[in-house]
Amino acid sequence: MRLFLRAGLSALFMSTAIPAAQAAAPSYSLVATVPLGGDAHWDYMHDHAATGQLFIAHGHAVSVVDTATNKLQGNVTGLDDTHGIAFDPATGLGYTDSSGTQTLSVFNPATLRVEKTLPSLDDTDGMVFDPATGKIFVAAGDSGALLALNPATDSETKIPLGGAPEYLAANGHGQVFVALNDKNEIAAVDSKAGQVTARWPLPGCEAPTGVAIDSAASRVFTSCQNGALAVVDTNTGREVALLPIGKGSDSVAFDAARHLIFSANSIGTLSVIREMGADHYDVLPPVKTRLGARTMAVNETNGDVYLVTATPMGKGMVKHPGFAPRYKFQPGTLVLLVYHRG
Repeated sequence: MRLFLRAGLSALFMSTAIPAAQAAAPSYSLVATVPLGGDAHWDYMHDHAATGQLFIAHGHAVSVVDTATNKLQGNVTGLDDTHGIAFDPATGLGYTDSSGTQTLSVFNPATLRVEKTLPSLDDTDGMVFDPATGKIFVAAGDSGALLALNPATDSETKIPLGGAPEYLAANGHGQVFVALNDKNEIAAVDSKAGQVTARWPLPGCEAPTGVAIDSAASRVFTSCQNGALAVVDTNTGREVALLPIGKGSDSVAFDAARHLIFSANSIGTLSVIREMGADHYDVLPPVKTRLGARTMAVNETNGDVYLVTATPMGKGMVKHPGFAPRYKFQPGTLVLLVYHRG
């Protein structure tokens, strides 16, 4: 086992020795840049394999890109500060939030039209579909809660968390795992009972944000603003590894077909970690991206990686010691970056 020590951290980063005969590290190259226009304000993305579309939360709209051609199809409009995106497989309809009006919008991915609007909570953020219950769970930071929405009936339930959620992931077996940004914890939620069953501390992780999951291995991954990625055993809540990533991550993803973990970092890097099995992780050389590219998605079919950013204005400002600078961006410069796995 190798140990990594990062300046400014009180904990050791844990990884594993590189096997003598390991597969070559994957390479990623920028193959497309898709202008999205509009306000330089964005958040999470969702690669929707069912329709071959990539959905990008984009301020007052959700931008939609055809992943076969990497061409912009259009926008879901009439939104107010949107962050998360999820789909109900039963109807094929998409869901997104407007945190400015505390509402959820239900849209048709074929027509890109909003079909109805539902009430929501204050400060909505990430959202995810839970296969075990057929519900959509929405993180609401300032509310310190999850909103559980039943798409079949439009009924909603508020689940208090005892902390401010950022993003979340469902394991498909009745559990949802939520990053509590202000508590440096992961909350485990029983999605059927609608209540928190555990809150697990994340030693060495400051301000967890992105969340991804390997359900088969019972491992959840969360990125931390101090340049760390925590790996947690979802059966016990134990942090089994703390791995180095770039700072300014707002999103992580797991490519199950290729056993790769990614972190999109606003400092202009994409961290890549190979899952070797039995809590062995190989931290690979990062991919150089662009400043501000802090959210991401992975194409489930071909392994392409999607990032979004815009042209920064100025050098950025460090608001918290040890964290990445925060940038303002030039309006009209928002672009989708498509990285192909070689």
